[in-house]
Amino acid sequence: MDVKAINNVSFVNFEGKPKKQANKKQEHNYPQQTDPASKKSAQALRNMMYGLMLLGATAGAGSLTSCEKAEAYAEAHADAYAWVIGGGCDNKNDTVVIHDTIINTIIKPIYIKEYPFHLADSLIRQGLNIGIELDGPVPEDENNDVAFVASRAHNRYDDKYYETQVDSIGTNKNRLALVTKVLDFYEDPENPKVSWMRTEVSDVPGKGIKLTRYTSNSTTKPEEWQWNYAGYEVRTNNRNGQTNTKSVFDNNDELIWQGEYRKGENPGTFMYGTFVYDENGNPYLDEDGNPQKAYYDFDKGKMWSDRVEFEKIPFDPNKIIF
Repeated sequence: MDVKAINNVSFVNFEGKPKKQANKKQEHNYPQQTDPASKKSAQALRNMMYGLMLLGATAGAGSLTSCEKAEAYAEAHADAYAWVIGGGCDNKNDTVVIHDTIINTIIKPIYIKEYPFHLADSLIRQGLNIGIELDGPVPEDENNDVAFVASRAHNRYDDKYYETQVDSIGTNKNRLALVTKVLDFYEDPENPKVSWMRTEVSDVPGKGIKLTRYTSNSTTKPEEWQWNYAGYEVRTNNRNGQTNTKSVFDNNDELIWQGEYRKGENPGTFMYGTFVYDENGNPYLDEDGNPQKAYYDFDKGKMWSDRVEFEKIPFDPNKIIF
């Protein structure tokens, strides 16, 4: 997931540093996170905005490329089989522009020994429920062979771009491991800061899915020892074509907020809403006595999926399937 910035392109007009939109309250008629909040709530909110949505995509520089050869992971014998994730990705590459930086999406196929298709189904359908574009097949109700491959999104409030792809390390029949590269354009649009998030998706019967978070400030993809536990969230698909709800827990496993993802007005846009708290940790109430919510805007949301096959892979004694 390498990224090189191609700056100052002729068709993009951008001057100065990005700023949080002060008029967002007027535009959307929602209270914003500039309102007072408890210290704990405000800090937790800032930290968890790091990984609000698993919508990103692997990125590279230059012209769009066709699929690369899948990375081969083999057990210590000649007859190794694995699911090829992203192998049919010839038409799954595209380009987005964040300010004056071009980001080319390149899906890199990998082999995975076991894949949790039920979790891919939940993740994809939650995205579809709030209007996120899906490039690829929709999971089947029976005999599902559709994998979640990658995703992307841009947080316009904090000016962060999230790019996510399935990771072979940690993925098995009960857990979907994802690695997200985060580009932070807020301080310096020409030289975005790089940080990382690892998410392990598991099932919560009767509620939805659990997304356990780990973060790292490494400039390259972190090693296993570089990840720091950052809490988890439980997300529910409301199946209404409008919202998904979520409960967020901090790294002490304490509930810190409950909110929702709401479908935006335009394709690929959505909003994340959370309650606004006062200095005592109590939610602000509107004129009708209901808790007020603040909304962050996201755009450029997109997901990639692939119909996969169980294939025999080349034997390589130096690599193993995790």
